[in-house]
Amino acid sequence: MEEKFDFEKEMKHLDEIVAKISAQTLSLDECLVLYKEGQEIAKKLEIALQEATEKIEKVIETR
Repeated sequence: MEEKFDFEKEMKHLDEIVAKISAQTLSLDECLVLYKEGQEIAKKLEIALQEATEKIEKVIETR
């Protein structure tokens, strides 16, 4: 069963990743792993925003 995408939860997770990388206390390898994870989350967030935008545009068009 697929877990429902939680935009706010993923956004918070991305913020946590950015904070960890910004703290400059991790090794390069740890930063790279977190960076890749952050990129994947950012892509999912972008897709979710695009889908929401399309839904809003459809609602506006039907008015």
